[in-house]
Amino acid sequence: MKHRTTALAASVLAFGATYVSAQTQAHAVLVDPNNSDLVWTVNHDNDSVSQVNVATGAVVAEIAVGAQPNHLAFNAAGTKLLVVNRRGNVPLTTNFVTPFTGAEIRGSISVIDVATKTVESLLTDVGTEPYGIALSPNGKFFVVTAFRSSEVLLLDATTYAELARHEYDDDLSHIAPGKTIDQIDTDFDGVPDLANPRLFSVTADSAKIYVTHWKSPWISILDVTLDGSGVPTAVAEGGRINQDDYDLHPINNPIPNHTVASQGDPTFSDDIAISPDGTRALVPQVLLNINFDTTHDFAGAIAGAFANRVYPSLTMLDLVTGSYNAPGDASNRLHHELTDTLTPAKYVPFGGQGRSIGGGIVTLGGSGSPVLGGSADFVLSGVNGAGVLGFVWYGIETNIPVPPLGTLLVDLQGSIAMSASVGDQWAGSIAIPNSPVLDGQVVSFQGATFNTNNGDIGLSNGVRVVLGTTGTGLNKMGYRAGQPYRADYNAAGDKVLMLNQGSEDVFLYDVNGSDMTLQTVFPPRHGHVERTPLDLTTAIGDMPIGWTVVPDPATSNDDALIYIQNEVTTSLSVLRVDYATGVITKEADQIVTITGPDQKTVSERIGQELFHDASRAQTTGNFNNSCYSCHAEGGEDGKSWDRPAGPRTTMPVYGGPLGSGLLLWKGVRVNLGETGPMFGGENGGTGIMSDVEQQGLIDYHKVIPFPLNPNLDPVTGDLTSLAAYGQDLFFGTNDTGLNPTQRAAGCIACHPKADAVNGSTRLFTADFLDPIYTDGLEFGYVHDDNCLNLQENIAQLNIRAVNSQVNGDEDLDGFPDFDRNLDGYSDIEGYTPIHPDSDDNFERDDPNSYPCPLDPFFDPLGPKKVFNRKLKLFSIPTKLAVFHTYPYMHDNSLVSLRAIVDPDSQMNDPVYGSANYPTTFKWFNEFHDIRGHEDIVPQASKVQVSLVSTDKDADIEAILAFISSL
Repeated sequence: MKHRTTALAASVLAFGATYVSAQTQAHAVLVDPNNSDLVWTVNHDNDSVSQVNVATGAVVAEIAVGAQPNHLAFNAAGTKLLVVNRRGNVPLTTNFVTPFTGAEIRGSISVIDVATKTVESLLTDVGTEPYGIALSPNGKFFVVTAFRSSEVLLLDATTYAELARHEYDDDLSHIAPGKTIDQIDTDFDGVPDLANPRLFSVTADSAKIYVTHWKSPWISILDVTLDGSGVPTAVAEGGRINQDDYDLHPINNPIPNHTVASQGDPTFSDDIAISPDGTRALVPQVLLNINFDTTHDFAGAIAGAFANRVYPSLTMLDLVTGSYNAPGDASNRLHHELTDTLTPAKYVPFGGQGRSIGGGIVTLGGSGSPVLGGSADFVLSGVNGAGVLGFVWYGIETNIPVPPLGTLLVDLQGSIAMSASVGDQWAGSIAIPNSPVLDGQVVSFQGATFNTNNGDIGLSNGVRVVLGTTGTGLNKMGYRAGQPYRADYNAAGDKVLMLNQGSEDVFLYDVNGSDMTLQTVFPPRHGHVERTPLDLTTAIGDMPIGWTVVPDPATSNDDALIYIQNEVTTSLSVLRVDYATGVITKEADQIVTITGPDQKTVSERIGQELFHDASRAQTTGNFNNSCYSCHAEGGEDGKSWDRPAGPRTTMPVYGGPLGSGLLLWKGVRVNLGETGPMFGGENGGTGIMSDVEQQGLIDYHKVIPFPLNPNLDPVTGDLTSLAAYGQDLFFGTNDTGLNPTQRAAGCIACHPKADAVNGSTRLFTADFLDPIYTDGLEFGYVHDDNCLNLQENIAQLNIRAVNSQVNGDEDLDGFPDFDRNLDGYSDIEGYTPIHPDSDDNFERDDPNSYPCPLDPFFDPLGPKKVFNRKLKLFSIPTKLAVFHTYPYMHDNSLVSLRAIVDPDSQMNDPVYGSANYPTTFKWFNEFHDIRGHEDIVPQASKVQVSLVSTDKDADIEAILAFISSL
């Protein structure tokens, strides 16, 4: 690996000293401003930060910080490094049940002295689960996003004192005075528009911050008021941009979508990159096509491995107009259609990096697409100095080291003419006949430089030219990118790099205004070889979570070094991108960034990789999506999906089986390992998971942490007095002394308080499977040979109706049942669902689930047993972290926790049920409605019969406060 330490360090130092020429983003990896050989990176799952010498491939220091460090930022001088610790001092296994002790810090920032490599101070008042951090371009303040508490903080860059703090409206159950629900959720999807800020970019003048929001399609714009010294005095919302052009919704606009196209609600926007001229911004995300009608006959229009309804996307926003997809604006969106070819005409570099000669690295690449009837257009860069000539030839591939010239990768059979162009780049073309027999053919090329002054020769990398009838196409993604995650412009603004977490690769695009064209995918998709999990010899490791891209002024090439942190392999990848040629090469093998054992077991890491990976045959078809695409960080996506048996929301999978219980809404899976078979039907996967892989998913499931809750007492970290009283009403206790008659709302019937010491069932829900089946399962006829745990007569005890079925027809008269619980109020939806709820039968016939034969004693290899799930039976998702799981009920018909305990609020309240906000007109009086309405049908409300409220409003606020604090 080659580095010019002094030159690059000087360049970075110059940038650090001015802080006026570029936008800033948050990073999980940073080059030390005072020594370009030193790279700092977070070890997210190992609670540490490492300083790595990339020249030697060694870890210089590993510094323990807080729990789950996410991002880091240097001060202007590069003497201090601030590290955001997402969970502060709270271990992954600590939650409300274990329980909390009161000493928890739910987020912190470690301040590291770079010289001594020690943590010199800890900042603790930084919100709940802080996520991103970056220094402003003027060097005067740090910007920090607090994910769970929905805040953005501005901290003084020298003293770290808080200068300003903005809190977004993130709770539809507690709306600030003067506002209404339709102002907080303007697109009526049940997700607060500006909840859960993730990452951001600060404009070059340090006066605006563009912020992404996790489950929302909105980008918020914060205006920063600066004093004469450039120090913030205030921060406030200055506008917002809606990225959504998908107007279908299963409740608000339930129209079956029969279009085979990449479209849907933008979700899981994380990063945002502003162009160098400040006119545009790029946001990687996924599109969730929730109204895609799975029962429609497409007559063969969907071929092969169907891409599900999750589509990768890269959205370009127009920052001049502050819009996306508005008439006449300069916005754009890249995605890959199912009809787009998976084998376009393209240039595929091979053979590694070319020789370094005369200050440049000899690099050969192509531009455009080598389609039949067109031309193959080559660019040779690194041709540096007077009298240096460039040559390109084609022939049969070989591999002959020719020290010190490099490696001969292509045997000379013919050459093409090259002509000098701008700077150190030479260009040349060769015509391609328009002959069908050439479709899919591959021709190999290599380049070289020759110095006429001293006879020095430098061999380039090789390039395979894959011929075809079509290229990747203008404004096409080019390929499916598994979970687009990070984006970065080059300094000129004419190239964009995109890091994909799920497919574990990097896409490079040419950019011309709003137009984008794919130039390179690395590692290449042509001849793709599936990488082995936990393999440290590949260019990019498992689960890339962050990066930094640093121009290398020490070469004559227009190139940059790419440093990528891979979380599952706990390693740092080092790549080089040559922008002119579109060639990305591995600069070195992955560098392990921890000095001791990984905190996760090998099995947990295998499961974590499977949960995120969208590049393997077992998990997906054609690099489309992974578990993470809907269950990011183990949570849900806030969407209700059209399904043949009725609408279904995505359930969270926090905390293992005792947190998630029976998996899927109908409770048809024993553990997360058994979701493996779904990859074939849902994602187009073609491989069969091994027992080791399934066990990995089971083990990883257990360590997916519950989110931390911001709704606790800020001093004690415990329940507020109101929430504690609500807990008494919830369980019928009198711990506060305020409930002497032990009034009870009856919640405990379905939501018992788990007891970690004495081993009760689950965490605030009654759904339960014996741990012998969830924890001790060995694949085959080992446990539960008769599959009793999924029998209708057993499982139905753990699956509750809660009157939540969508237009159910239990009496089979052909019409939705009007009043199923006989409380005098209609149970029919206020919308017409695409599919009403129906019975949902299933078989245990998955190739990598343990089998359930019809009669295991007499016919163990015979027909599979059919299990029945009635339309009214649904699994109860965990109540822990319910504040972060919305909307509610399996069809997302209730948009807030308040609407569950007080349906009147969503129906009629001028704040929580504004006349401008669509409602579903559905009631859940029997089990959840604290207001009861027993005045209509006496004794109809089980809640009020037990609770006997004298002040229903007060009881609602108390119980709501408790639920919101779990």
